[in-house]
Amino acid sequence: MRGGAVFLAFFILFTLASLAVPAPLFPGSVVHGLLCLTVDIYGSLVDATANGITYGLIVWLVFVLATRRLDESGVSDYRNRKRSGQRANRKRSVNR
Repeated sequence: MRGGAVFLAFFILFTLASLAVPAPLFPGSVVHGLLCLTVDIYGSLVDATANGITYGLIVWLVFVLATRRLDESGVSDYRNRKRSGQRANRKRSVNR
């Protein structure tokens, strides 16, 4: 769920930035050339949408991989603490 929100936020951010700045960015300008669009309002909208999707997916992928990496380290730390706590309980018990 958080990943979808991250993608949506950066999609909107990069789409609006591509519309605001008239400089051609990589994926949008290539899509514009491949579709042979004339220079009009739809051409810049297609460019901005392609840029938003591309860069939104890149940021989303980085977010998902970083979150997964942090969650795995957190789970292993929890397991290690739990095991060490069980060992401590065993050491404290005295068999008579």
